[in-house]
Amino acid sequence: MIWLVVSRLVLSVSGNAVQKRLLMKEVRVRPLWITTYLLMLLPAFVLSASDGWVWPAAFWGNVFLGGVLDAVGNLAMVAALRSTDLSVFGPLNAFRPVLALLFGWMFLGETPSLSGGAGVGVTVLGAMLLLGERGGNTGRGSRREVWKVLGLRFAGLSLSTLGAVFLKRAAVLGSAEVTLTGWIVCGLGCLLVASVGGEGKTVAGLKITWQGHSSWLAGHALIFFVMQWFTIRIFQNTLLAYSFAWFQLGMVLQVITGGVFFKEPALGRRLAGCVVMCLGSALVLWKG
Repeated sequence: MIWLVVSRLVLSVSGNAVQKRLLMKEVRVRPLWITTYLLMLLPAFVLSASDGWVWPAAFWGNVFLGGVLDAVGNLAMVAALRSTDLSVFGPLNAFRPVLALLFGWMFLGETPSLSGGAGVGVTVLGAMLLLGERGGNTGRGSRREVWKVLGLRFAGLSLSTLGAVFLKRAAVLGSAEVTLTGWIVCGLGCLLVASVGGEGKTVAGLKITWQGHSSWLAGHALIFFVMQWFTIRIFQNTLLAYSFAWFQLGMVLQVITGGVFFKEPALGRRLAGCVVMCLGSALVLWKG
């Protein structure tokens, strides 16, 4: 379990860094994700081939909802990343354990222990410290932009976390590999439907995106594929809220990556917020 969590943390930081790099090179959000899902499709079918495809209707219903909600959430979050420092974008995930706690209680009947719930709360306090810097010396226009970005980010977090509820349901009913494959198929279908209005533009956009950034896109797809497989495996073995609290332990790497590779400011303050959130995640890991 520990190696799954650690591996997933490293992959998450790497994936966000690659996304940030592609967005800085003017890659558009929709072609980025359509290409990523297309590249993941064949490996997913190969991985799940031995498990068969005869599963109850409830399994496929949960996979469908999980795939669609997660795809829409990813679109919103990557759009927010275009205008957000990586070292703030990552730690904002601190809100996901709270959302997972709420959705897990509502849809899965999951109830955390007292210390586990306290750990989730501490991660949110750390996020408040991190976000304190954003409201200082900004004008009305920039303030409005900040709230727009935060709104996109929170909407994306909410949708993808709700999607995780249904992915966990599916993983309990079936295998992690078939769940992953179904999630990719449904997410890709959602993205293609969203692009129906401009078929020619979509194909041309995918071709241009691939020609200019093929190696980075292939790396992004590989990272995201393995990360999601590990995520589903973790969902199978622990409460949803605890899963997302553990994922927060990778935020220090996220902040350091933003400061070192993208020259983002306020590294000390952001690290302080991360330390608080790490304490909350560690409390969940130790006593949750």
